[in-house]
Amino acid sequence: MLAVADPVRPEAKEVLHALRNRGISVWMISGDNPTTAHAVGKIVGISPENIIAGILPEQKAEKIRYLQKTVPRPSKRRWFNWGKESRRTRPLVAMVGDGINNSPALTVADVGIAIGSDSEIAISSAEFVLISSGLTSLLTLIDLSRIVFNRVKYNFGWALVYNCTAIPMAAGVFYPIVSNGNHIRLDRVWASLAMALSSVSVVCSSLLMRTRLPLVGFRSAK
Repeated sequence: MLAVADPVRPEAKEVLHALRNRGISVWMISGDNPTTAHAVGKIVGISPENIIAGILPEQKAEKIRYLQKTVPRPSKRRWFNWGKESRRTRPLVAMVGDGINNSPALTVADVGIAIGSDSEIAISSAEFVLISSGLTSLLTLIDLSRIVFNRVKYNFGWALVYNCTAIPMAAGVFYPIVSNGNHIRLDRVWASLAMALSSVSVVCSSLLMRTRLPLVGFRSAK
């Protein structure tokens, strides 16, 4: 008797658990027969209803489209949609794969993530490439992406408040006020300096992300 098996990555279960803790639904799309796929899913902690097995490589792209259309996305309040649920109900689907057979699915997915050590075709089809073959780098990618987008929102809000406050001052909102016989106004030199400080403050805010980068991807999965 000859038995051949592809072992499960030792960090797979912990990484999938960490993904669920981050509010990400985990699915498995496999070309293996359902018995094998469900056995692997049981080992790594994927529920049977989130396993799609026994499909051909070209069908993986169809299943990605199926998930994009059928799986509901949790409603969240957005910055510019106060008091209303987000109109976007379709989830963002990220596909992590390696090899040529995953290339169509990586292209169709909203975010294609390829393992860097595998097929060049898969790498060219993905938006992100994990240089390390370890799955923990996937957590680093997700955490870093969230930190960057949160910082972009923070910088935008700060710049909006800053400019909404400084522009009226530079335009002469205090000019009608007379103090010591002179109208109050912002000198052009100080107005130029305030404009420069707006950009400097945003740049410094972005540089503060470096203080959080050493912790990215290493938060406890429990």
